[in-house]
Amino acid sequence: MAEQVDAAVAVARLEALREFAYGAGHEINNPLANIAARAQALLVDEVDPERRRRLATIVDQAFRARDMIGGLMVFARPPKPIPARVAIDEILASILDAVRPAADLKAVRLEYSPPPASCVVNVDASQITESIRLLTVNAVEAAAGRVALHVTVAGMSERAVCVVTVTDDGPGMTGEVLNRAFDPFFSGREAGRGIGLGLPKAWRLVEINGGTLEIDSRPGRGTRVLVSLPAVPAKDGPEALQPSQSR
Repeated sequence: MAEQVDAAVAVARLEALREFAYGAGHEINNPLANIAARAQALLVDEVDPERRRRLATIVDQAFRARDMIGGLMVFARPPKPIPARVAIDEILASILDAVRPAADLKAVRLEYSPPPASCVVNVDASQITESIRLLTVNAVEAAAGRVALHVTVAGMSERAVCVVTVTDDGPGMTGEVLNRAFDPFFSGREAGRGIGLGLPKAWRLVEINGGTLEIDSRPGRGTRVLVSLPAVPAKDGPEALQPSQSR
């Protein structure tokens, strides 16, 4: 009974956060747009170098705030998914290519372990790509030297799922940080996760695509994030499962 109450409270808290995020984002976006537009207009005729520098800073920070608000609004009310069949290999290949430069700068080794046969999922490819990209970026930022992406195909009740696991060997999260990992702007910096909307946005995008996102983390033992996505059964067509190519 207590667990059911806790779950209901957690759902209600997240719903309240989403409503607040959407309302706040909508109200803040308009003044931000005005600030950026006026600063850009002043920059056109400004000749003093110091004033130009200050105006450019205003523009940059206004755009940075706009992007943060945009992420907050995606968490609150993301666009409706447009699902289509796509091999998870294709999604992960693009993510690895995008994240590798940042990993190289930190001397973090990216490892990818695909399953024997590629898993085809029925999701909005752009949303799931963004979700797993955010998780991989978080893992790279937290890692001491290694981030691993592992793909498995499993059965869950009567439906097949494709499970993408993102693991890092970073400092891990305390129980307090883990419990609030999906709260927008909650600071988990002490656990190496940084500040922002990465985890909440990733979770929300997975959720609206019919998937689940779970985190397993302990201090000193790194973090493992499991993304389970609805898979297309192989019997649904010969294109559903094709041989996988290791990267």
